[in-house]
Amino acid sequence: MPSRLAAISRWCSRLEVAAAFLALTPIILFFITSLKRLHSPVPLEQLEGPMLLAAIRVAHHLPIYVRPNFSFIPYMYAPVYYYVSGWAVRLLGPSFLPLRLISLLSTCASLAVIYVLVLFDTRGTKTRRHLAALFGAALYAAAYPWTREWFDLGRLDALYVLLLLLALLCTRRLHPILAALAWTLAFLAKQTIFPVALVMLCYDWKRPRRVLVGLGSFLLMMGISVRLLDHATHGWFWFYAFTVPHANSDLLLRPAVFFIPSEMLAPFGITLLVIALAWSRARPDIRSSTTRFYLLAGISTFALCWFLQAHGGATANTPMPVYAVLAIVFGISFGRLDASLARDSCRERARILLLAAACIPLVCWIYNPHDQVPHRDLIASREKLSAWLRTFPGDVFLPSNPYLAVAAGKSSHPDSAALHDALRPNDPQIRQPLLAAIRAEIDQEQFDAIVLDDVPASALAGQSWLPSDLQSHYPVVGLVPGSNVGDPFAPHPVYFLLPCREQALAISKGWTLVQHGGQLPCSP
Repeated sequence: MPSRLAAISRWCSRLEVAAAFLALTPIILFFITSLKRLHSPVPLEQLEGPMLLAAIRVAHHLPIYVRPNFSFIPYMYAPVYYYVSGWAVRLLGPSFLPLRLISLLSTCASLAVIYVLVLFDTRGTKTRRHLAALFGAALYAAAYPWTREWFDLGRLDALYVLLLLLALLCTRRLHPILAALAWTLAFLAKQTIFPVALVMLCYDWKRPRRVLVGLGSFLLMMGISVRLLDHATHGWFWFYAFTVPHANSDLLLRPAVFFIPSEMLAPFGITLLVIALAWSRARPDIRSSTTRFYLLAGISTFALCWFLQAHGGATANTPMPVYAVLAIVFGISFGRLDASLARDSCRERARILLLAAACIPLVCWIYNPHDQVPHRDLIASREKLSAWLRTFPGDVFLPSNPYLAVAAGKSSHPDSAALHDALRPNDPQIRQPLLAAIRAEIDQEQFDAIVLDDVPASALAGQSWLPSDLQSHYPVVGLVPGSNVGDPFAPHPVYFLLPCREQALAISKGWTLVQHGGQLPCSP
């Protein structure tokens, strides 16, 4: 019998080594994929281009929070990412590289913070604590494909998650004033974190002095920053950070109902089972500050992500904060359950099952990095599109892809998402001048072409800010050269609208035009 137990123990030790290598798989895959995507010249997501245009504004010392106009409208985000990306663009040049590098480094740092938090709050031998920490970090890396590869995009979310994790680390381990500073930075990255910050700064309510210092410092720092930003931008920071989100607060039943099964159980059902087993087998002391901390962190980030996912416009990036906290709780739960089973030499078989179960969510979403990188046909198509845009001597408007116009040397215009958000508050002093400026551009046929990513009837139906008689000014409809290449990353320009003066150019270039009744819309 002892020899049998020794054999099982040896198998368990070997399995631990194998499990550690398996846990490295999602981390290595993430690094390989991100490095392959880092230098891609095409947007990896629809809003990457506008975020780069905003960073270029910062690099040229231009303001971000300005009155909505037909040259530039920012998104409803707080300023941290705008300015960090702007400084990176000044240092590395105006390309997607600086923005994606920020996200890549932020995600790497997030993996490190998750590792450290799990290591701090896991008991057991040194080897098992490090294995639990590795499992926690690996679980977050495994969420990369589930978020549609959002961890390395030129968007703010990776930096935001890092600041959230640093705020949790400071709250758990450092002075409350430092925690308040970290939460203020997270708030200035994404203002929706505010309720989570309030909850977490109050987690240690048995030490009221610490709570008052942390909460008071956070509210003071946050209030001062908002006031200074609002004063410096003549009130436009408040408009974009608070008025616009409030106006875009439509709640949808379907995403709210399906958030748990589609965003939590589908990718991490086994993970949640391991956490539940740890809770039942190695029940934590609910009165301890550690248990309260992670319980409140999990509940508050889940509630926040569920609430945001229920809003129109929510995308795959929304659950990233709760995935990060889930990874920490998973690592700690695995460590507790593993330590509990290790105390009983007869439970080695159960430990083997635990290791196998913990590895399943780490490897079940294996992917080929090559599939996440823009292929040569797409890059060639974008180059062909840029050359095509340059054939027009005047301005060109791409409502869904304004960056492509700027890359071809044309004027900058806001994209349809920014225009939609800015007009939702329905403030006449903002809405009327902006719509009048758009109307004037269309009536005077200032654009040599308008380029859409869908058939005109469908694309224009969702753009209520465009004049209803747009096609009377731009009656010539055709297919963008090279538009037959599929683009899984962002909307791809497919159709163009031209004024009658450009019809002869289209015919001379041999572009494919849509005819009605066998005739072109403009007489020669």
